Amino acid sequence: MPLTLLSSGSNAHGQLGHSSCEDSYTFQPCNFQGYPNGALPRNTVKILDLATGANHTIALLEIASEDATRGATTEIWGCGDGKAGQLGARYKADVSQPGSSSSLSSPSDVFRKLELPLHEIGLEGYQCKLVAAGWETTYLVFSPPFPRASGSGIVHPSDVIVSMGADAWGDLGIGGKPPSNTKSQGKKAKPKSTPTIRELNRVSLGDCLVNGSPLSSCGALEVKSISASQHHVLVHVRIAGSDAKGKGWIIGWGAARHGQISPPPTGTSSPLSSSNAIQVSPKPSAIVDTPQLVLIEGLDEDTRYLACGVGSQHSVVLKASGALVGLGSNRKGQLNISSLSDVTAIGCTWNGTYAVVSSEGKGCPVRSTGSNTHSQLGCGETGESRTDSGECCQPVFPDSLQGRQLEKLACGSEHVLTLWKARESSSASSPEVWAWGWNEHGNLGLGTTVDAPAPVKVYPNCQAAPDAVDLWAGSGTSWICCQIPDGE
Repeated sequence: MPLTLLSSGSNAHGQLGHSSCEDSYTFQPCNFQGYPNGALPRNTVKILDLATGANHTIALLEIASEDATRGATTEIWGCGDGKAGQLGARYKADVSQPGSSSSLSSPSDVFRKLELPLHEIGLEGYQCKLVAAGWETTYLVFSPPFPRASGSGIVHPSDVIVSMGADAWGDLGIGGKPPSNTKSQGKKAKPKSTPTIRELNRVSLGDCLVNGSPLSSCGALEVKSISASQHHVLVHVRIAGSDAKGKGWIIGWGAARHGQISPPPTGTSSPLSSSNAIQVSPKPSAIVDTPQLVLIEGLDEDTRYLACGVGSQHSVVLKASGALVGLGSNRKGQLNISSLSDVTAIGCTWNGTYAVVSSEGKGCPVRSTGSNTHSQLGCGETGESRTDSGECCQPVFPDSLQGRQLEKLACGSEHVLTLWKARESSSASSPEVWAWGWNEHGNLGLGTTVDAPAPVKVYPNCQAAPDAVDLWAGSGTSWICCQIPDGE
């Protein structure tokens, strides 16, 4: 069945893809260049991923091949602000921004297929599999087209992370920022080196040291996930083609002053294996401009990492045991997560942490902690952050959701979306989207700009609305992918 993408919220640079640069207080269909309004590109099977920065959006589409002998491919589409190069040089050159005298209606307000010169960095034939976005920076993860044969057997080439756009906080991960953990004596600190910032920049994960040896010496690296917020990034990598224990790492770079990408201090409940300890600096640098090791899996299966979440000044990592590792600032109580167990999914707003716990169908499965200045904890109240108590909030969902199960949780800048689908034994029908929190730009899609202190149903808003199949939340924006029944 065909798909459509709906969005609402902040839209000053056309990042909603509505063919408009006005904020949208309700969910409206997105437009893709060259296709009818509201229609996704031909042969789109799935929206694999979607990420937003301050004013730009990037969508990763799976496209079915018309040749039955070939597999599906991926395409990268983007819209919104591209002035920093976060959507590529071709987009920056071709697209006029809002207020430009070159056009009456800015073409930045529709999704365009990004034409990226992958051959220039040796990635011809690679397929994009993950996307992420910082404030004015984009991250693309590419996987090799096929394993290579060598004299010693099959060699799995490493996945490659490419960064594009701004580099104010070492966002690109390619080095060159001044050292920042010591004061220069009356003199401006000089950069360690000045790399050439290109349209596409390869991030060198393999140069991270493990027990004195580069990570690349462990084998080809597979990127399992990448998470980015305003100015820092966390990447979960494992050895490609291997399920061996102790062969997974969390790597980070970017803004670092609060310890959000630093290894936990030794002597705490550190998840680092004793044989793979990372040297911890007594004071984090303000900027880490190249990838550094943050966490190392131990040999116990429970220490395996499953997911990462990043806020403005904090990070959270989910382990297979269902426990969480918190890094960085806890000024808003965003790291009051020690009481949580049996966690199955996580997400972060700029100043909050959200966890889905295994509830076996009993009670609310969501826990929240952190800033609540805009009702983003979902507990029906506004104004107090979870700074004093170690207990998390439970967003107040209605009893009508008892017949449904939580399919996905997505965290935006300071608002949260959840997708609920019917249980097999339930009489409930269409999936529902419930949301809460900050709503200044109409990003909850309710037709107003009033914050929602508790979860409220935002979709579907009419009986004829197509079923929601996926969702994402961004910087003052919300996104719902819907499946349109054949024939409509």
